[in-house]
Amino acid sequence: MALRMVGLVRAKGGGFVARKSIPADVRDEYARLYKVRWEAQLRIPAGTPAPFAKTQHGEWLAEIETRIAALRAQQNGEGQPLTRLNAIALAGRWYVWFVRQHEANPGPVKYWKEFGDHLTWNVLYPEAPDSFLENSKADRNWEWAKEPEVREAVRPQVAELARVATFLAGEGMALNSTAYALFVDAVSDNLMPAISVLQKRASGDYSRDDNPDTFPAFTDGPVRASGVSCWELFEAFVLAVKPADKTVIRWRAVFLEMQRQFAEVGANGITEDAARDWIRGLIGEERQAITVREIWLSSARRVFGWAREHKKIGQNPFKEVRVDVPRKAQTREDGRSFTDAEAKIILNASLAIEKPITPTERTRRWVPWLCAYSGARPGEITQLRGIDIEDRKGLYVMKLTPEAGTIKTGKPRVVPIHEHLIAQGFIEMIKQVGKGALFYNDKTPQRPIVDPLKPPRPRSDTARAHLGTWVRELGVDDPHISPNHAWRHTFKRIADEAGIPEKMNDAITGHTQATEGRKYGTPNVTAMADALKKFPRYSLE
Repeated sequence: MALRMVGLVRAKGGGFVARKSIPADVRDEYARLYKVRWEAQLRIPAGTPAPFAKTQHGEWLAEIETRIAALRAQQNGEGQPLTRLNAIALAGRWYVWFVRQHEANPGPVKYWKEFGDHLTWNVLYPEAPDSFLENSKADRNWEWAKEPEVREAVRPQVAELARVATFLAGEGMALNSTAYALFVDAVSDNLMPAISVLQKRASGDYSRDDNPDTFPAFTDGPVRASGVSCWELFEAFVLAVKPADKTVIRWRAVFLEMQRQFAEVGANGITEDAARDWIRGLIGEERQAITVREIWLSSARRVFGWAREHKKIGQNPFKEVRVDVPRKAQTREDGRSFTDAEAKIILNASLAIEKPITPTERTRRWVPWLCAYSGARPGEITQLRGIDIEDRKGLYVMKLTPEAGTIKTGKPRVVPIHEHLIAQGFIEMIKQVGKGALFYNDKTPQRPIVDPLKPPRPRSDTARAHLGTWVRELGVDDPHISPNHAWRHTFKRIADEAGIPEKMNDAITGHTQATEGRKYGTPNVTAMADALKKFPRYSLE
């Protein structure tokens, strides 16, 4: 099934693919720089949820279009020229920007050491002249790396490693071909010092970095927007508020595109009319109105609202912007919950996995049943650890806690485990696995967050996504329901039919109480367990 996004489609073997044709007018130069002539391709692995795929696609497309725009500006003579002095000065801006992207959370020392080794031995060293290879001691400082033919050869790789296109987009700057070469060469001379500083930061050394003081001032360049840029605003928000990694991943594409759109005016220069025009212009074949409202407008309003409260900008131009979402016709009699037939297909397939050994097998065997009997969000279940399952004097419960991963409300809750799960051997499985993660491999450490604005995807999310793919392959493939989240709707419906009070139902599933009055007197886990006894066993015949 194709996503409603131009150029991004589901691959036959799972995952997603996207293609962007390289325009004929820049094809030769694009091929020379990036080794791609006809079309750039993006491949996203199977199991990646559609929202994550859309985010990756947005970032990838922004990068490709920035490259194309820069090449056209260079060819047409429209790009900004630079003196050699200004190229070095602009590299100084880049240096500060690049270090700032990482130094708050630099990750392990090993990462930056390997980064530096890659630059040295995989990018520069292969271009070394024969004279150096024969007698390396004759040029201990690698002056050969500054020779024109070497500069030309390594320039595309240096630009990629240094994220030059992203930096220039943030600056709202397109350079002509000569200026671009001068700038990337200046960046090349300063990439290793930047890596060295970040390696120090990773080891805990935050002593003053004197390198920025060595760059000259940038003069006679394009006028930059006064105040903070849209991307800098997003960065400040992430560092201060520390939203969930899922939120950062989802909102990145929004602020990358916003930065491109409003680079010249900056965050403080966006008027309400400009914000409204931009938001409404996002709606089309590429994005549905509900996506624009729930992700693009919501994130913009939240970040700019925070910035307004903290006096970083004068107004929130998105505050009064609205997006009308057409009402969809309901085509399923059961709404967004599973039909009895769909539930039986999934639960029977789960039961067929009699001796699950791997995390993937355990996910397929137990997560659908846990969701079916708790109404929990699928991501809350896939991040469960053995330590989160407790025996409280014969009452087995699972603790859904932010310590294990993301909880939408940000608050932990304790949920009783239905007796049918215990009868199936769930507790025995916990004893076999131990205290660690139940549904993903936590034997190897999670890849550290090197860039707080680009966190790695949680492994529990990957487990959830793979489960959704498996459910679709079973034949439960109606696009109007979620292959995992539909259990939440199913539980709510059955609980209501079984006579479980709505307040108790909400407490079990973690829904916010509908009124202020119902927020008082939160049910305890014993009361929830008594209520859950009314929830019938699923019939699979």
